[in-house]
Amino acid sequence: MIKRSNPLKRTAFYSTCIILLFLAVLSSCKKDQKRPDYPIGSNENINTWILDSLKRYYYWNEQLRADINISLPPKDFFNALRTPADRFSYINLPGDATTITPANRDFGFDYTSVSDQISTKVIGIIKVVLKDSPASRAGLKRGDYVGKINGKTLTSVNAQTLQDEILSSNRFSLTLAEPNNNTWTDTRTIEINKGIILDQKEISRIIESDGKKIGYLFFIDFNAGLASSLTSVFNNFKTQGISDLILDLRYNAGGQVAEAAGICAMIAQNITYDKPFITYKGNKNGGNKTESIGIASTFDRTANFNTLIQQNLGLNRVYVLSTKTTASAAEIIINNLKPFMQVIQIGEKTRGKDEASFRIFDTRSPKQVNWEMHPIVYKLFNAQGNGSYSDGIKPDMEINEINTLPLLPLGDPNDLLIQTAINRITGKITKNGIGINNAHTGGFKAGNILMDSRLQSTQNTIAITHK
Repeated sequence: MIKRSNPLKRTAFYSTCIILLFLAVLSSCKKDQKRPDYPIGSNENINTWILDSLKRYYYWNEQLRADINISLPPKDFFNALRTPADRFSYINLPGDATTITPANRDFGFDYTSVSDQISTKVIGIIKVVLKDSPASRAGLKRGDYVGKINGKTLTSVNAQTLQDEILSSNRFSLTLAEPNNNTWTDTRTIEINKGIILDQKEISRIIESDGKKIGYLFFIDFNAGLASSLTSVFNNFKTQGISDLILDLRYNAGGQVAEAAGICAMIAQNITYDKPFITYKGNKNGGNKTESIGIASTFDRTANFNTLIQQNLGLNRVYVLSTKTTASAAEIIINNLKPFMQVIQIGEKTRGKDEASFRIFDTRSPKQVNWEMHPIVYKLFNAQGNGSYSDGIKPDMEINEINTLPLLPLGDPNDLLIQTAINRITGKITKNGIGINNAHTGGFKAGNILMDSRLQSTQNTIAITHK
């Protein structure tokens, strides 16, 4: 008797074979359609690396456009890929100044151009002068007034244009002015050259007022090694037994997350290595991760946590001075100290950089791409899960320092923001009362801010963390 096969099983077998054959052909086609092998150094080769990197790390990687011309110059290609929500990602070619956004730091000062509320007069106000810089060597100081740039009188029309002249030059002139009976008189003209600016040393002091010992600390950025370099300052604060701390971050554009965490470790009470400090929220590849203050403060290997904790002040409140140029790691100080202590913020709303990045570069051997980029990789949150301050962190006491002129040296107890903090500490004012009379030099009453060089320079600063 002949046994016949089941026709249903035969049909299933043939169907399976056809499917397997189809998949094999499809796989072969995909291999044949592999991406073109662009020449090393070509825009296409560089842009392919940029796109691959962003697909892996970029916070908004699912929103990357697929229709961007891959032959564009790399910087244009990168910027075309950025989503509308991305305000701060950037790319540059090391050693190529044309790919780096210029800033007044190259000259050693920052200023703001302001119009008078009651006239058409416009004046430049020097806000900060870096130590051992071309500006300081030319005799420029905080609080000076500028009437002319390159011989041209400041106006509401040319304020930004004259700033652009500064940034596009290696040498320029400032004509300083002084008020006299409601008129402004030119006093002298100084020439300032572009130069190399070294890391800036902090400004610290102890202010005694109404029986209180108040520590004051100003620094302008969060460069690697900052927290370790400040241990002697905090040791002095601790030895002197300060009751309160004023942390002046009004011009601090940010930097390393590790340095912000390290400074927090020396301020707040009940700090231990494993206390949660910061949460990073990334894309599907990066996921979410929470780091303790011990890990966060030591990941760049410039500080020892035990050394930091030995200087801990054990305070239950801190006073932070802020402006619109307070950004990035400086905002981490404000937001991430709040789970540990009371943070009393005085000044203006901050810049609003609730994001972090790390340097992305070509790690292949041999290296094919020399460009480096800092795309937004994470959104930042504190130990209580609070973040989302892209509109800036609002102060408890809102004050604009240019309401009182002239600007006094940083650290001067009579400086408007410092005086407000001191009066709050000593109980002379409450949260709802300023209690300070504004004084206006020469009848000039600051109105609209037409240009702020420090605010512009915060554009390319992002809180820097690790992979």
